[in-house]
Amino acid sequence: MKKIIGTAVIMLLLAGCGSTAAQRTMIDSSGTAKETLEAAAQTSDSSRMQHLTLESEALGKAMKVNVYLPEEYADGAGGPYPVLYALHGKNGNENSFFSSGLNIGERAAKLVNEGRIAPFIIVSPQLDNSYGVNSSEKLDKRHEYALGRYEDYLLKDLIPAIDANYNTVANREGRYIGGISMGGYAALHLALTHPDMFSKVGGHSAAVWKETPDYLAWLYQGDQPQEEVDPVMLVGKGAAKKLAIYLDHGDKEHESIADGNQALMEALDKAGVSYEYHSSPGGHNDKYWAAHMDDYLQFYGNKGEEGKK
Repeated sequence: MKKIIGTAVIMLLLAGCGSTAAQRTMIDSSGTAKETLEAAAQTSDSSRMQHLTLESEALGKAMKVNVYLPEEYADGAGGPYPVLYALHGKNGNENSFFSSGLNIGERAAKLVNEGRIAPFIIVSPQLDNSYGVNSSEKLDKRHEYALGRYEDYLLKDLIPAIDANYNTVANREGRYIGGISMGGYAALHLALTHPDMFSKVGGHSAAVWKETPDYLAWLYQGDQPQEEVDPVMLVGKGAAKKLAIYLDHGDKEHESIADGNQALMEALDKAGVSYEYHSSPGGHNDKYWAAHMDDYLQFYGNKGEEGKK
């Protein structure tokens, strides 16, 4: 039921933080460069941002990734830290959560300093316009959309590299995933498909569909049929009961997306799954998401909520 609240080797290149000249350190999933990364955290600016390039084996190309480290990370005394994987929307990139007023790193630091959330690492990867699914064995294009093994990139390339090279809680209880619009679809798809890997999932104006538009038919032309990819259909498979779920969108949301979220909630209700649903004034834009970023962070970083086990 809902609670309605109104209104394989992986290679990374570490770019220098702030305005200093880029210093690139090559690391792989063995974690042999972990000390180098921790040293970089101790000398970075107050934002604790690290800019990485991951050579994805699944995609066969380099992908950019931003990592925000909490201030406590640099002193080496705390941790391990939970990790939030924050997935951008269509036409966004790895910078989207850290700009356009969303400013997720600054918001997180403020909430930690106020004692409102526990500190955690935030990882925001380049996702292209892919919806985060395995849609094609090889990289391909459908107009402005990117096809490839993007699910494998996120799960088999990115997450192991982050866990190997940072001081993370490397299990489902300490791993969260959320996204905006297209990224919300990807987050829900990944969490519902792999509840053994995530404990919390957020769909913020998630681009889910009651009836998938024809121009997105390629989503289900990979190895898996629609019922194994589509978040609305995945709910009935039972995995949703293992997750803490947060859904929201504005009252001026695109009709097709609002209808899709309604269909998702109806599926959750039918399956007897608890979740949070937030509806507030706003549209499908950065202004709306920025206004609710603190709410999102408090869901992921709630000190008394470690997700369902």
